[in-house]
Amino acid sequence: MPRLLPLLLIAACANENDLGRVNAPPAVEIVAPAPADVIREGDSVTASALATDDVDALLAVQWTLDGAPVEGELANEGEGTGDGLVQSGYVATLGQLARGEYALAIEVVDADGEVATDAIVFEVHGPAGAPSVEITQPAEGTSFEAGEQVAFAGSATDTTTEPGDLDFAWTSSLDGDLAGAVSGDGASLLLASALSVGTHVVTLSATDTDGEVGTDTVGVVVSEAPPPEPEPGDLIFTEFMVNPDVVDDEYGEWVELYNTAGYAIDVAGYSFHDDDSDDWTFEDSIVVEPGDYVVLCAHADPAQNGGVPCDGWFYRSPMGEKPPTGSGGGVAIANSADELVLTSPTGVDLDRFAYTDDDSEVIEGGRSLGLDPGRLDGVENDDMGNWCPQATVLPGVSEPGTPGEANDPC
Repeated sequence: MPRLLPLLLIAACANENDLGRVNAPPAVEIVAPAPADVIREGDSVTASALATDDVDALLAVQWTLDGAPVEGELANEGEGTGDGLVQSGYVATLGQLARGEYALAIEVVDADGEVATDAIVFEVHGPAGAPSVEITQPAEGTSFEAGEQVAFAGSATDTTTEPGDLDFAWTSSLDGDLAGAVSGDGASLLLASALSVGTHVVTLSATDTDGEVGTDTVGVVVSEAPPPEPEPGDLIFTEFMVNPDVVDDEYGEWVELYNTAGYAIDVAGYSFHDDDSDDWTFEDSIVVEPGDYVVLCAHADPAQNGGVPCDGWFYRSPMGEKPPTGSGGGVAIANSADELVLTSPTGVDLDRFAYTDDDSEVIEGGRSLGLDPGRLDGVENDDMGNWCPQATVLPGVSEPGTPGEANDPC
């Protein structure tokens, strides 16, 4: 009997130790690869996990990759966490993996037979590198007119992304994003017809599935489109003062023209003349907007010409004062038969208005002769019956007439 006492004491101590341990289930977490890791082909991939339990070591640890077992090993053992638990680290070498998506899992079993698991999905990308991009059209420095359609074309290749998965975008240094491109299979085409006037640096960017961006640029110039070549009837005579009373003819004669075209016309380089020897060519820029008037005077100073506001000055020969600019022998508008002709620098007669001695009977001294405002046409103004003396006296103007404004109806 006495010999049983030590065994009972040992058993009692063992039972007390077992009763004193609080059984906690294990826990495990895969800490690598992490979600932010960018893994590429050729990288050596190592998985790691942290497991905690209330015993010094776990009985079993099993890694799997896409369901297949992977051999692992204990990295560190038995580090206390300060709350009665023990933390251990485990690693598994996965090696170099091909491009694609993988499912990684770990299972741990503790001494009490309890199980903990964790699983993640990670991706292996292709080799690093942005797409290679090339703009193939247009050539560097090509010039275009405003409103002209410009075709931009380009292509891109990438080591990690299929051509059809590349994301293309076009931008301009002046106009920003350029919408409307058609892209696919590694190529992109953009037809742009509303580029601003100026020098553009146009960029084609291609983004691969890794978020890497490749670019190429081309410089193009967009200029204002030249105005159309004026045609007969685009700028017509609508009013003229041939015989002023308040001032002498060499100061008070003037003609008015009206722009019937849908574009601005610059009278610089145009010739005002008759069918004989009278002629004067304007050298300064005198722009007539569509639906607007221009007044050309024998003298541009309202203080000397009877208060008429003028846009251009022609030399009234003889006895007139020569303008600072312009060329020719000068023009005198006859009180009787004469012609008024306006010719472009390329030799196109925009308008020709002629009147005979009989026609001139309606011309009165001291007032202008104006075309009916309902007859503003290069053919209608050939008929003297569509003209009549003006009655309106504009503010600041000494005699009846509507220079630069709509005429009195006939």
